[in-house]
Amino acid sequence: MKNIPWVEKYRPKNLNDIVLSTLNKKILNNIIKDNYFPNLLFYGPPGTGKTTTIINLIKEYQECNSKKDNELIIHLNASDDRGIDVIRNQIQQFVNSKAIFGKGLKFVILDEVDYMTKNAQQALRFLIQENMDNVRYCLICNYISRIDVSLQNEFIRLRFNELPKREINKFLNEIVKSENVKVSSKKIGLIQNKFSADIRSMINYIQSNQEILSCIELYDDTDIELIINNIVDKVTINELMETFKSISNKYNIEQSEILISIFNYLIKNNKIFPKDYEVFFTFVKFVLHNININPRYTLKFSLLKLQTIQL
Repeated sequence: MKNIPWVEKYRPKNLNDIVLSTLNKKILNNIIKDNYFPNLLFYGPPGTGKTTTIINLIKEYQECNSKKDNELIIHLNASDDRGIDVIRNQIQQFVNSKAIFGKGLKFVILDEVDYMTKNAQQALRFLIQENMDNVRYCLICNYISRIDVSLQNEFIRLRFNELPKREINKFLNEIVKSENVKVSSKKIGLIQNKFSADIRSMINYIQSNQEILSCIELYDDTDIELIINNIVDKVTINELMETFKSISNKYNIEQSEILISIFNYLIKNNKIFPKDYEVFFTFVKFVLHNININPRYTLKFSLLKLQTIQL
């Protein structure tokens, strides 16, 4: 138990323990109350509880029907094998197999389904449409725009938004208190800012750095505002790149992380003029999809683009 990842150790064990929006909580409670489990598609930012919610929802549904059996559940990560074979082989084999001991609904959980190819998504849609009365599909993704519309139409879609900062702060404080980690309230706030709404990354960061957390310097909005002011003042791209490099070295973080923090800051503080919304969000989407392919080029392109947007 000592070396168990804290994200697992402190993962909510019941549906009622999960912080959900009022609408999502009502829909999920009605699934249990009405004893009807539809195909579900959960989407939204990383670390907002999508996977935890579906696992606990299935668990509670099975318990209500006295059919708790892991043999009736298959959980796959679509980013591990995003080709069509994962649909035709693993899922189809599971769907068509007969449980040795358990009887009841089978559940196919597919995580990171936005990484599946279009062909794989189509194959999944055909599989769903084969009138499998005893199978329910639960899809999880960050970007619903990457999911084929015809596949989306097979599901009830639930968006998972960023959780309230106060709730996240309370949860993190409970963890550090339980684990006897020496860290100030201010630093916990900075960790929240660092990872936006991604609770999983926050917990992993605290666990990985628990012995030295009090010594680590974390960047804050002051550093982000410095870069934004330089962008507004139209300083040269080379100077901006040097500022990124300096902050990256000072806090031992990737330059791409600083760029994403700038995007989050601009959105959070309503710094984008309405007339630039469409251009800005299309640009951000492009950057997020390409930032790991050629980081330096993407950073340079992003800074040039930001200088053309009124901030």
